Amino acid sequence: MEREVNSKPNRRTVLGATVGAALVGAVTTAPAAAESGGTAAGAASRGLTVRAPRGPVRVTVRLVDGRLRYEVARRGETLVASSGLGLDLAERPSLTEGLEIVSVERDTVDETWRPVWGPDATVRNHANECVVRTVQRDTGTRLDVIFRVFEDGVGLRYRLPAQDGLDRYTVTAERTEFALPADATSWSLEAGTDWNADERHYRRAPLAEVATAQTPLTLATARGTHVVVHEAALVDYPSMTLAATGRDDRPGTLVSELISLPDGNKAHLEGEFSTPWRTLTIGDRAGDLAESHLIENLNEPCALDDTSWITPGTYVGVWWELQRRDTTWTEGPRHGATTARVKEYIDLAREAGAGHVLAEGWNTGAGGEWTGQDFLTPRDDFDLPEVLRYAEANGVRFVAHNETRGFVDYYEEHLETIFGRYAELGIDAIKTGYATRFELGGVNRSHYDQEAVRHYQRVIDAAARHRIMINAHEAIKPTGLARTHPHMMTGEGVAGMEQHNYMGENGNPPEQATILPFTRFMGGPADYTPGVLNVTWDPAGLNTRVQTTSAAQLALYTVFFSPLQMLADTPENYRAHPGFAYLKDMPASWDETRFLDCEIGDHTVAARRKGDLWYLGAITDEHDRTLRVPLRFLARGRYVAEIYQDAAETTWRENPLPIDIRTETVRASTTLRLRLVAGGGTAIRFRPL
Repeated sequence: MEREVNSKPNRRTVLGATVGAALVGAVTTAPAAAESGGTAAGAASRGLTVRAPRGPVRVTVRLVDGRLRYEVARRGETLVASSGLGLDLAERPSLTEGLEIVSVERDTVDETWRPVWGPDATVRNHANECVVRTVQRDTGTRLDVIFRVFEDGVGLRYRLPAQDGLDRYTVTAERTEFALPADATSWSLEAGTDWNADERHYRRAPLAEVATAQTPLTLATARGTHVVVHEAALVDYPSMTLAATGRDDRPGTLVSELISLPDGNKAHLEGEFSTPWRTLTIGDRAGDLAESHLIENLNEPCALDDTSWITPGTYVGVWWELQRRDTTWTEGPRHGATTARVKEYIDLAREAGAGHVLAEGWNTGAGGEWTGQDFLTPRDDFDLPEVLRYAEANGVRFVAHNETRGFVDYYEEHLETIFGRYAELGIDAIKTGYATRFELGGVNRSHYDQEAVRHYQRVIDAAARHRIMINAHEAIKPTGLARTHPHMMTGEGVAGMEQHNYMGENGNPPEQATILPFTRFMGGPADYTPGVLNVTWDPAGLNTRVQTTSAAQLALYTVFFSPLQMLADTPENYRAHPGFAYLKDMPASWDETRFLDCEIGDHTVAARRKGDLWYLGAITDEHDRTLRVPLRFLARGRYVAEIYQDAAETTWRENPLPIDIRTETVRASTTLRLRLVAGGGTAIRFRPL
């Protein structure tokens, strides 16, 4: 459970669910204020205003011609111009028309909580809340819209209260508009329903030119304000994408577009229901976005009474050698996940201070067509009991790979059997996979529709019952649910390291890594699988390579966050490279995080603290650059800076492996001058003297 920081919280009811008992240090600054009837309606016609408790963010809500509309402003800049709200339910008039305001209730959320793991040891959750209760006068259908306004952004969601005639119903569309500045620069992925829709490269474009987008979508206005549009607490509902209205008079206006079920509808619901939050994270700097906890704060507190079994850390495993086709998932002379080979990775884990070892291809049916898997029977050349014994003797745990290959019905039907056996064996972590398709309920569907989201939740619930941590690949994007379910450690949904194999000879262009902290990582951790130090290793002659220098790979451990963070290279490649020393005992959960000098798509500098150690990572795009980095984040006193940087002769394309290692004594008053070659980086560990 979330550990206490402040005194025992007050209880309060929010959105029909009692959450106060789980809130740590929750404070209601005043009794909830209510306006009703004509008072509320009159105020809404003039504009209801909800301001952040501290800071300049302001939301204005109006009822215009029977439709609720909202605006978001900050320091005199309109970030969301008047935008419509509402839902469409099957066989009913649209809830974008004919509404009247019944009442308005205001409240304040103020708590400080400790995550089980995260980029920061404590999190402040402070927002003003406004619940606008409406009724459709001709049908009597009631719809609430809830706003929470934070220093760093806004969350809004719909709630359909329990009411007569709405026992079972179908959502056919959601009509949430975002009238964003048309001249803003945006970074996004094109919206899609395919299994790899989130595993593509982010594009930079004027917002007015964006026809569709996955979320998160990130933008920078002409005044330099940074905004991310995303969602939080995605439960029992389809994923939200965005689509332009297509109207010439409304450039930059995007509308929520939910992923459809196979029957064409969006969601089938019963009784009282609250949608996920639609979120706007706002900051002056790009770094403000990456430091925000708004998405987590809009999720429910930890649902687990005991979290002692959840252990963040680094892991190694039979993976990169498979991606590079040095070994195979399938049985045969080049099979990777043999008993002997996995023991070599366990030895690497012990040497690196990693807590887990992954073996893809360990079970029968893995690889090839990926059929006939029961996720329990090991291959003939993989002695599971011996591997588990050897791992335990070396302080390492085993990660069981569960690549369903889209045969989701079988997997879901056998979850209890599979996870129950893992628990008996002491296996406390799995890596799930849903590559290529998603056959659930006898139907191949989108990985992101309502039933797929429900499946992921059932896996989370089953894993909790058996105390198993999850690393989910080809699954749904993160929306902060790890606050509620902290054993949902990390996931893919990113063009990670493996895409250097599959994106052609240019792999992942270096600029992509400078975009990800402010886009994909806004929803939560990503299993990017960094740490490939021999970036030119090509044992199978694929004529592809990792498009960074070795030093940049080290820097990614500070730039990217994941509580299960892979050391992705092979034992041989690590032991042959001097940069491996930097990765030993690398933290995967932190006490403090700062994003320093950041320009989306150009360069990123991040610093993270664990105890009294600080780590700094700096990366750049396809251009050489020199950055001046003040060390004001350090505490008083002297530190030794262990600096791993590209050597004088290093070049990204022709000579990416050389690395220079040096030490320097520094203080908080020191400013470091970092020379970054194109595609390169610098990694620094600061130890107090």
